[in-house]
Amino acid sequence: MAVVVGQRYVEATNLSEGWLGAAALLRHAPGRKVVHLMVRIEKPADEDETIRAAAAKLMAAEKYEAPIETVRTTIFPARWGERHPEPEDLATHYRANYDEIRGFSQNQFGTYFGRVVAFPRDEEESDLADQLNETIQKLIEEQVNGTNKSSRFEINIYSERHDGRRAWGFPCLAHLSVHMHEGALHMQAVYRNEHIVKRGYGNFLGVAELQAYIAKWSGLEVGELLMTIGHGEFDGAKTRADQILGPLWKQLEQLDVVDEENRGESGET
Repeated sequence: MAVVVGQRYVEATNLSEGWLGAAALLRHAPGRKVVHLMVRIEKPADEDETIRAAAAKLMAAEKYEAPIETVRTTIFPARWGERHPEPEDLATHYRANYDEIRGFSQNQFGTYFGRVVAFPRDEEESDLADQLNETIQKLIEEQVNGTNKSSRFEINIYSERHDGRRAWGFPCLAHLSVHMHEGALHMQAVYRNEHIVKRGYGNFLGVAELQAYIAKWSGLEVGELLMTIGHGEFDGAKTRADQILGPLWKQLEQLDVVDEENRGESGET
């Protein structure tokens, strides 16, 4: 596998390998937690089905109720995107159904894609920004005008007005920064917190699909994806993880991490 894992960074060829490397780093970190984890993925549109199946198996073993598909849909509703391929139609359809989506307890504060197409600019939510179409339009304009400003494309998720009083929970994804460089659309996702087993693979996948969608409608190739995680945690039992992911971890090109037992520290089993 083309994966390099350091103390607080991962470089990988595809999305699945990026997640696997991040899981390895966090599993072997002291206390199974790190701050300022960076995962750089060269080809985020590509997956490894063996790794994805192992991620799903570990989630099921840990009895996490939301599967990969459910998690990824909160960031990008891929099936709705197929039925409503035009960005304006997709945004309109999502906003029309947003109240129903927020009726589920886990979505009471909103969803990530909801913030993308209906970002609340005021406390009463009377002014909602369609950041999806605004971003696509700006990317197209830059190419048509030939100015090629590479870094004026920001998508906000976290809202101080709506989220600042909550001590925990939504949104863990705070911000998306889009960059246009040499005909490709690159994206950085800034996460305040990431539970790599419970939601990690679905989060990586949802962000990558949103990136690919914006690139397609902007007439650009899909570039790199950088996941910047403020606080990352391996939220699974080590024994189960070693059984399910261990054989895959052994295939990593470079694993420059040290198990906490070898540091003289102990952890949960």
